[in-house]
Amino acid sequence: MSATVQIHINDNQGYAPDQISTHITLKAVLESIQDAIEEFGKDATVVLNNGQRYGASYGSFVRAYGNSLEITSAEQDEEEGL
Repeated sequence: MSATVQIHINDNQGYAPDQISTHITLKAVLESIQDAIEEFGKDATVVLNNGQRYGASYGSFVRAYGNSLEITSAEQDEEEGL
């Protein structure tokens, strides 16, 4: 049976990408994921945890399709009005 791992997130921090004060690089994300794969295995599933005390604390990636994840530019989202 595969493990389920959680990624802690801080959501609702700003109205635009430039309002977020903490930035993490794709390299740092990749390194963290590689460490998690070593510890939990490559078939571990992922949930997101926003740490809220009230209401649902767990979620998933919005644009995940099966085993793939769509990653797009934040500037593109601004232009599209998302």
